[in-house]
Amino acid sequence: MNIDFFIQDSSSKFIEIRGEDKAEFLQGLISNDIYKCKNDKPIYSCFLSPQGKFLADFFIFRQNDNYVIEIHEKYFESFLSKLKIYKLRSNVILKHNENITSIILFTNKDFEIKDTIIKFIDPRKKNIGKKVYINNKNLPKIDNLEEMYFNKYKEILMKNLVPFTPDDLNENKSLLLENNFQNLNAIDWDKGCYVGQEITARMKYRSLIKKQIYNLEIISGNINIGDSIEINNNKVGYVISKVNNYILCMLSIKSANTIIENKTNLEINDSIILNFL
Repeated sequence: MNIDFFIQDSSSKFIEIRGEDKAEFLQGLISNDIYKCKNDKPIYSCFLSPQGKFLADFFIFRQNDNYVIEIHEKYFESFLSKLKIYKLRSNVILKHNENITSIILFTNKDFEIKDTIIKFIDPRKKNIGKKVYINNKNLPKIDNLEEMYFNKYKEILMKNLVPFTPDDLNENKSLLLENNFQNLNAIDWDKGCYVGQEITARMKYRSLIKKQIYNLEIISGNINIGDSIEINNNKVGYVISKVNNYILCMLSIKSANTIIENKTNLEINDSIILNFL
């Protein structure tokens, strides 16, 4: 990397999960395998509706023999409320931890950061940074590292086909397999049942996906969030989000594959030219 920098994720909230039944409790709710979450190996996972629709995504790590969930503030209240509902008589204690700060590091150097709980490569993709959790609600000074705006992080995610879910997915509407989660280490296909598992597995094994997300670069012209993407006056998709000269689109797999196989750019209305990344 040419520049060493970090990005603070000030939108993160943290939930501690304690109690004898904590692992079994989470195993029946999340899309990944909680037993793969070790002291030195956090996991990425999702929470779905019984109909298999996306409700939230998060990271889980171990701290003092407890599980801690990092989740975006957009999903925090709803997710915590649902945990309390599913808890029933399980020996589980849920607590909002307000003393953790989350940052993302982009560097090949080994920086020591005061009060670090854990530092790990993002399990979704290797080149989208190292996540660092700091046991301090105030970010300590980090020498020799430039702080970048969060929009830079969103661009990095988009270029790697990793959705920034608060912007890119619709709660209780979006499906994991249409949004590349099967390639982000978010789903364990061998674990037992969890909420939404039957629908998700059926879509995978019966090849029911007809559309999915693609990342494209704007070569020329102007296109905005929500715009339709049409080929020969036929709508094949739409723009989900945009960061600088990059867009994330939901497209017909058949139409996208034809363009990719022909190694051509996507041209819209003779004025917008897009290139698949």
